Amino acid sequence: MTKTNKFVVVGCAGMGGLAAMMAKRMDPSLDVTLIREEENFLTRCATPYISVERATVEASAKDDGMFLAVGTKLVNVKATSIDRKGKTVTTADGGVYPYDKLIMATGGSAIVPSISGVELEGIFTLRTSRDAVNIRDWVNGKNAKTAVIYGAGATGLEMAAVLTEKGLKVTMVVRSYIGRTVGLDMDVSSELQKYYEEKGVVIRSGEVIETIMGENAVEAVVLSSGDKIDADMIILSVGVRPNTELAEDAGLEIGERGLKVNEYLQTSDPDIYAGGDLIEYEHMVTGKSMLGQIRPNAVIGGRIAAKNALGYKIKFPQYLNSFAAKVFDKSIASVGVTEAMAKAEGIDALVTRKEAKSKHVMMEGGKPYSVKLIFDRDTKRVIGAQIIADDERSVRYIDVITLAIRAGWTALDLTTLRCAGQPELSPEPSAEPIAIAAEDAFKELYPLA
Repeated sequence: MTKTNKFVVVGCAGMGGLAAMMAKRMDPSLDVTLIREEENFLTRCATPYISVERATVEASAKDDGMFLAVGTKLVNVKATSIDRKGKTVTTADGGVYPYDKLIMATGGSAIVPSISGVELEGIFTLRTSRDAVNIRDWVNGKNAKTAVIYGAGATGLEMAAVLTEKGLKVTMVVRSYIGRTVGLDMDVSSELQKYYEEKGVVIRSGEVIETIMGENAVEAVVLSSGDKIDADMIILSVGVRPNTELAEDAGLEIGERGLKVNEYLQTSDPDIYAGGDLIEYEHMVTGKSMLGQIRPNAVIGGRIAAKNALGYKIKFPQYLNSFAAKVFDKSIASVGVTEAMAKAEGIDALVTRKEAKSKHVMMEGGKPYSVKLIFDRDTKRVIGAQIIADDERSVRYIDVITLAIRAGWTALDLTTLRCAGQPELSPEPSAEPIAIAAEDAFKELYPLA
């Protein structure tokens, strides 16, 4: 095997920075160049909090010193082309950077829908620290009182909460129902919607924005129902498209949704690897190609791609897209497929749900939460879960279920789940909701002959 000496990473964010660091960790003598156009290496999940001054860019950005300390070269210029035959990357300033192995982490861009008036001032997407600062400055500088959130994915849900807490009157416009795109079924979503409405958020489900009105800046939106809603600002949260342009120009194979890679994160060129928001990959339950645009996928992808580029053969796990968020004082989480997705995929699903308290019943201060599990009747395996909780810690049980899905656990396996029990820290072991929900499934899936 020819030794890799020159290692180039295009893009930083969740995947690229980790790939560069991992490459240097595995081989400190490696010549690593990180080409990026991002203004900083930011924890993107901080952006909603930066936009309402509950966090700062400085506290959320990673210090470039960690790259410089290990000898990584930083090039803060956009990569404009890849010469696969000559094995070089060219940047906008004319720089040319040779590579033995290349990792592409060009990420994604927020989708801006084609709506009349979308070019007006006061309309924002939220991906970068600059986006967050622009929202912050608009809210403060314009003394904004009303906001419309278009879309109810992770960013939309969080922005609706933090802007409401800041004192704005928020309306969410959703094509289907809130939480669908982050893995919630209608029954869990209805609880969440009721909670948002109790907090003062107006939900307009099953509608789209037809027109945005205003002279220079946004003043109102007109919905598909014909209703007009006043708005001092709009947050667009309707999805993210992979930045495949550089890969397409290089002649790499593109799939239906993103850049195609194999199980080792190699593209159609074996010397080029990719991951993060850029790629499409198989879902662990359905086996179908999908996007996995969440930070954990990018982080693990960066580490695996770097190792494989250096000669390892480590398989990147199929997507499950586990999700968690805190909105107001509730926490929500999901993983795998929903009940609705299972039906659409032709999976004969069995659904169970159990309520619990975050502490033993004799302890004061226990907060309610519920766990919904989805099983495949044919295999008896758990294939999905959703949690809605009044406390932060209970929502982390989603990680237990994520691991169970990845391990192929059945309802029987989950009935024997042993979680650490302590009166202040957990529900009673006899009332542990994952195991009890699995017991309900066991009764139906394992009948006595």
